[in-house]
Amino acid sequence: MKYRYFYQTKDNENKEGWIKAKSRENAYALLRKSGIRPYRVVGDDPLNWKPYAAGAAIVLLATALAATLLVGREDRAPRPRAQLDGDRAVISAGVYSGWTNVLASALDRCLARYAQPGRFVEPSAPTEEELAAYEAELDADVALVPGEPPEHRMLKNIVAKMREDMRAYIAEGGDVAGYLEFLDERQAQEREFREKALDAVYRAPESMRERAWLGVNARLKDMGIEPLARPSGVGIEAEE
Repeated sequence: MKYRYFYQTKDNENKEGWIKAKSRENAYALLRKSGIRPYRVVGDDPLNWKPYAAGAAIVLLATALAATLLVGREDRAPRPRAQLDGDRAVISAGVYSGWTNVLASALDRCLARYAQPGRFVEPSAPTEEELAAYEAELDADVALVPGEPPEHRMLKNIVAKMREDMRAYIAEGGDVAGYLEFLDERQAQEREFREKALDAVYRAPESMRERAWLGVNARLKDMGIEPLARPSGVGIEAEE
């Protein structure tokens, strides 16, 4: 498969390129080995890119059939990382507690720290015992609770997707420690990109600031990173 990647040089110049890889995670690994640290890789993974996907088609068909029979079925589909939507108080409480009020699994709580692209995350420093425990939990399903708040369900669906990616990373020769290192690096790169976007907006001439703000926010939204707030005075007509 071919994947398009985007990265910044040491001179903060935005560049892009193409790479052949078995999956997006494999593309990230190959680029990192070559000295390129992309902030985004674009492309769809083939259905059979994971060793455990032999029965994926059957599972998907069964899920689709169940969906046609169950009206109002709760959303339980793994989904990519994104900013959590909904009640900010519910989300803030979860982040503040480390999601201990939502996730019983230590692995899930670890992955949940990286669920929202570009958010500040303290680099992980798990012990050997913790790494072993994470790997032991990896094949289990994320525990869902019927009727739970949509904010909790969205987080769990993101964590479920991260579990899938982690299994694929390990199946391709990586390990738990390497995957967590990858998550730390990606999170830091996303945060740095947002900070540079903010700096670019405020460095723009006042007459161009709104256009700069709209442009970087479109890019941030595309990357799943929290958009920038409207700069003071931008787009607001002076009162007569």
